[in-house]
Amino acid sequence: MSRKTGNVPEETRAALIKAATEEFAEYGFEKSSLRRICSRAEVTTGALYSSFANKNDLFESVVAPVMEQIFHVIETHFKGERASTGRELLDAQGEKNDIQAVMEILHYYFRHQDVCSILFHHREHPAVSRFFDDLIELLDEQGKHLAKLLGAGEQENPEEAFSEDMIHWFSHLQMDMIFYLIEHEMEEKQAEIQVRNMVRFLRGGLYALVQDGNSLKIYHQK
Repeated sequence: MSRKTGNVPEETRAALIKAATEEFAEYGFEKSSLRRICSRAEVTTGALYSSFANKNDLFESVVAPVMEQIFHVIETHFKGERASTGRELLDAQGEKNDIQAVMEILHYYFRHQDVCSILFHHREHPAVSRFFDDLIELLDEQGKHLAKLLGAGEQENPEEAFSEDMIHWFSHLQMDMIFYLIEHEMEEKQAEIQVRNMVRFLRGGLYALVQDGNSLKIYHQK
């Protein structure tokens, strides 16, 4: 946890976070240097330690806004889903809402690419690993809720189709969609097209489970 700034001006803290962002982006966490960060920010190491306990604390302060934004987007989207009926989630507006949520994360990435890249390229860091574990848990919980809404469709055995393992796998598919977009360094317009296709593909699989694999019924309802 970051230390109280005390007599350290907010401008100094902001300069340190900016310098740390540049340092972590260039060298990665392991090879980054607090001395270089202080030099970039033109402050003393004493000023750094007045605001941050150590390099881990500084790193977490750099990526925290990204983690908070992603969580906010997903939680807001899920809140809307929980207020909907199962049928509403499967219609055109449901698809539009899903695409919009992923687009919001995507656009945030392109507007804050330096710090977002730090987060996504340091998935082994304990703070980042916990964050993505928490996201998977959030996706799992939402998946269980959606299974209750959607399980009353044509599926003869909803408990089997929407088992905990299946829901957990689907959570990872959704997470991997974001990882793929980031890791392949697409242009923004290309990534937007990919998002629409990926979301439709994932929704198609979910819809197939609801319809118990009846592809003809799925086709005729489109």
